[in-house]
Amino acid sequence: MSNQTNKYLFTVTHYERDPDRVATPLVLANNALAAGGDVLLWLTVEGANLSKRGSATGLIPKSFPPVEDLLRSFTENGGRIGVCPPCGKTHGVTDENMVPSAEWMGAQAVLDAAQERQTFSF
Repeated sequence: MSNQTNKYLFTVTHYERDPDRVATPLVLANNALAAGGDVLLWLTVEGANLSKRGSATGLIPKSFPPVEDLLRSFTENGGRIGVCPPCGKTHGVTDENMVPSAEWMGAQAVLDAAQERQTFSF
């Protein structure tokens, strides 16, 4: 039996126009965390909006729990959030309004992280 931790990278590219595409990677990410995984959520394109405080409020998917609840569970259980800097800037994300668990994560950092992780994109 291996003591190696499973590592995952979930990329979120959607936001309010398709809450199910926001919730799906969060459901998977939360399950991976519950199984002891090391999980990184990378927010890019419209998904960068999710890194702003309060942005998940009111995102109600058809098929899953509210995004706000999923995101809270993810961060409370040790999930990490990376935000694409150019996408964040486009969508008004700043150091001042970013959720506390998020960090700026540019292309090279994501490429480096992906080298050791199973990756999924939504």
